[in-house]
Amino acid sequence: MLDLPPPDPGIEMVIASRGISKGLAQTEGPQVLVRPEAAFGPFHVGGYAKNVTSPSLDGEAGPVAGFRTSAGGFDLNGSATLKLAVAPVEPTDGEALELTVSASRRFGAATPRLSLTWSPDDLGSTGRSTYAEASAAWKLGGAVTLNAAYALRERDGGADYRAFNAGIAYRLADPLTAELRWYDTDRSGLGEPYRGRLVGSLRARF
Repeated sequence: MLDLPPPDPGIEMVIASRGISKGLAQTEGPQVLVRPEAAFGPFHVGGYAKNVTSPSLDGEAGPVAGFRTSAGGFDLNGSATLKLAVAPVEPTDGEALELTVSASRRFGAATPRLSLTWSPDDLGSTGRSTYAEASAAWKLGGAVTLNAAYALRERDGGADYRAFNAGIAYRLADPLTAELRWYDTDRSGLGEPYRGRLVGSLRARF
């Protein structure tokens, strides 16, 4: 039987000028994202909720469980999320399992990171979905961080695409961080969700 420490509760809240998921716009206007969590040593359980602009659902929410650990100088993370559509309109899929793993390592001021997200049957009309991302962050002093990412998404029932973003984050004061980030894809001809956009956000962690 595991001898786990007492729970360490926390919550993250993000207000963004526009919702973004896997490089695509998720809202026409602002998005509010809330992530409560309780950590038990390397393990954690929690959930998330956010608004979404879509004719087939009003938002997403669901439970999350995962782990965080270190090995060989790498920070390793893994999680399982049950994504639940809020007020789905049939025949939209109302739930989806999503698995994510990532590895990162710090080299001085730079921290490269690789992540992979996979779902056997995503929400909406999308079936199997794989999203692989390579990113890096650079610390510029104690409060400023530059970051950039490049990703590839392949999916059944939807267009494959490449996504990229770059931005700057500024830690205003614990627990607030402000960020400005540019997002774009290689499939802008497919419509507004795929086009380039500048997104500002404010993040609070308690």
